[in-house]
Amino acid sequence: MKIRPWVFSIVLAAGCAALQAAPQQIAPPHAENLENCLEGFASCDYAHLSPQEKRAVRSATKENNFMDCFHGFSDCVKKQLTAEQQQEVARAQRMQNFESCVEGIGECDMTLLTDKQRQQVAQIARVRNFQGCLDGTWICDQSHLTADQKQEVAEANHYNNLQNCLEGMGDCDQALLSSEEQRNVARETHNRDLGQCLEGSDTCDPSQLSGAEQRDVALITHRQKLSN
Repeated sequence: MKIRPWVFSIVLAAGCAALQAAPQQIAPPHAENLENCLEGFASCDYAHLSPQEKRAVRSATKENNFMDCFHGFSDCVKKQLTAEQQQEVARAQRMQNFESCVEGIGECDMTLLTDKQRQQVAQIARVRNFQGCLDGTWICDQSHLTADQKQEVAEANHYNNLQNCLEGMGDCDQALLSSEEQRNVARETHNRDLGQCLEGSDTCDPSQLSGAEQRDVALITHRQKLSN
């Protein structure tokens, strides 16, 4: 169990307050043992601690356990918590559960939510699903969309498909395009291939060029070889 830095500083100061008033200083091995005890290490030799140090270690152990429970760590021992600490931990767990439900990440127990929280979570889930459908991600359940939303999603999907076809990137289903859109895609595809051929790109497909274009490409290629 790791002790928090701020807890260690406070507890160490409290545990050593009486010793600081003495003329002699704590020997290094003793200080190391005290630190091991405060941090809950197995190497702690509890028998060699002073009464003040033992109280400090017990206090640090309780505080560490409370923080473990508060943050939901597996080291938590709930039976060691006070009634007030148990209430704080329960509130923190309910809040963490609500956040998980809202974000759609991690474990979400809807039975722990209030009616208002369940309504909020449901509304956020609908918005997230609609956005997923618009973006074309796999997180999309069209059965949860309204008629207007379905229309928006259909238009967004058509636009995304058209852009993919025009840019030659991603999935492109030309069967979903209108005749005019198909002509535009063919023109953009041809211009893109011509540009690649003029640049000497390996992706150039000369068979897609007209005779005049092929001659232009050959002339430019010849001039580039001469200049080099």
